[in-house]
Amino acid sequence: MFNFGKGIVSAFRKFVLKEKPKFSKRNIERYIPKQIRVRTKQSKKGIGKGVATVISIGVGIIGVIAGIGIAKVIRDKITKKAVILVGVGKNEMPTGGFNGYLVKYTGLDGLDALVDRLADEAFTDLVLVPMSVINGYELEKIHNIMAYKKDMFESVKFAPALLSSDSDYTYVAKTLAACTSGTDEDTAVVFLGKGTTHYSNSSYIALNERIKQLGTDNVFVGTVTSYPGLDKVISDIEMGNYQNVIICPLEIALDEELALAMSRDNEKSWYNAFSQAGFNCGCYYKGLCAYKGIRRLIVEHTKSVM
Repeated sequence: MFNFGKGIVSAFRKFVLKEKPKFSKRNIERYIPKQIRVRTKQSKKGIGKGVATVISIGVGIIGVIAGIGIAKVIRDKITKKAVILVGVGKNEMPTGGFNGYLVKYTGLDGLDALVDRLADEAFTDLVLVPMSVINGYELEKIHNIMAYKKDMFESVKFAPALLSSDSDYTYVAKTLAACTSGTDEDTAVVFLGKGTTHYSNSSYIALNERIKQLGTDNVFVGTVTSYPGLDKVISDIEMGNYQNVIICPLEIALDEELALAMSRDNEKSWYNAFSQAGFNCGCYYKGLCAYKGIRRLIVEHTKSVM
């Protein structure tokens, strides 16, 4: 069981973990565009107008960040409508408000109990928002849980995952391209997802292609357990004659599994694989929700089903 209280403090103190390159004395920091650096003050900004919420969840060595503001509607009036943000783990985060809805965060494993409690408290309307990039097994599990509970409420609606429509792919591709636009020409940026055996893994391939269509040749998408895998990404980067590699999470919220796949302390990590291949490598442990554009898209997805 992770200590999420300590994780919040730890994450704010060290939101970006700087790892020293193994094969170079040059600090990888100089190659990181300012657009993808995140400071504590920035991470506290809201995800939309009138909302004081930012979710960037990391587990294990990263900890958890969940800065949730209490909206005026919650202070002044008890609402019986709720937005449930479904992320990683079991733990439930503090309460906030958005567009007249109570906002709750829970890990997927805690969703069942939270929904039962909201039903006992006479909530009438639920909007479930997956903190996931693709429409994979996690989203299916959310729907399966709610299939047995939807009759407990007057209305149950589901917001889409980050990459759902064609316009989502274009928007996310442009956001990632903009965030990395200040990178030196000899530096490659790898956005790393966990990957899945679910057919939705093709979303990673589609996003990679959409990024390349924008002419952003130095940004690559990879997955830990599926395709594009490590060998494919290293091969593509070698063909581009890049010297430096920055690895960033391609997940709304960084969890322990992905953090381990990036860590220099893991002999089989992507960090060590790139270092052993001769690249000057650095990892930045922050979820996609650290980016303003991604937060805006999550808000729009949520509004679309309200």
